[in-house]
Amino acid sequence: MRLRRICDMAGPCELILVTGFLGAGKTTLLKALLQRNAGKRVHLIVNEFGTVGVDGALLHGLGASMREIVNGSIFCTCRLDQFEDALTEAQRLTPDLLLVEASGLSDPTAIRAVVEQGERFSGIHYKGCIALADATRLHRVIDTARVCHKQFSVADLIVLTKTDIATLEQSAAAEALLAKRYPDAPVVRTVQGQIPAALVEALSTTRPAMQDSHMRDLTLQKYCLAVSPAMDWEPLRAFLRMIAEDTHRIKGLVRLADGVYQVDCIGAYVQVSPYEGGQINNQLVALAGEGMPLRKSLKEALAWYGDFVSETKPEQ
Repeated sequence: MRLRRICDMAGPCELILVTGFLGAGKTTLLKALLQRNAGKRVHLIVNEFGTVGVDGALLHGLGASMREIVNGSIFCTCRLDQFEDALTEAQRLTPDLLLVEASGLSDPTAIRAVVEQGERFSGIHYKGCIALADATRLHRVIDTARVCHKQFSVADLIVLTKTDIATLEQSAAAEALLAKRYPDAPVVRTVQGQIPAALVEALSTTRPAMQDSHMRDLTLQKYCLAVSPAMDWEPLRAFLRMIAEDTHRIKGLVRLADGVYQVDCIGAYVQVSPYEGGQINNQLVALAGEGMPLRKSLKEALAWYGDFVSETKPEQ
């Protein structure tokens, strides 16, 4: 009863869901939204499909309180209770804005059904969903990764990312495809997560909740790799190049012999960048789609670099 009175006095906080397939740029968008809302009380709920949390570490220290949920989608039954607990915690904190970053492998069609449970989350107003699409890779994943359709189908705004590195033809084709398939959601191009404030303010929640909620995530191969601190930057890049083409995403934070680095591979694109921050666990999470030959390429890569990289127990 006391919690309800506090929520009523403060007014409901607005919840914005940020979704999009692996590597679409969700963390970059969140950083931009946090900067735009500087001075407001913002709370983050960050969801990662792997057991190793990376996005939370990258968002740490940006002026927002945060709750991480790892090792599964917040919309699956295996993690739904944790998501509901996180929403309850957010109500107690009474932020001005609640940002939820769903795993890139999540089916978010249950979002309204979860948030709008009678009086349970009366301190939260679901404002809408921003779905991200990578202009350079959309054509490769929109018909092969089943969750992509789910993510776009609940979007109130679709943000086309990576338009600074995509060709004009790629951006135009991606924008046309999204507009044709999802005519109810405006499509906007962006660079580094910068989107017009008016579009965020105009998010609507008029469309009905879909009925096929709580679907299981895309069937994946998932591996957790431990990296030795004795390894150098160049051998790590060589190792990643041997497996990256057979993955959707590889990411992690590692301390090597010559520095601390952030690993962020999207498809065949390998990026190992200097990183300044804490929460380094020297683990990488590699995710691949069903049928991709990651098992074979990983075995070959470990034969070359097994002195520095080892496979831990596959995630469940």
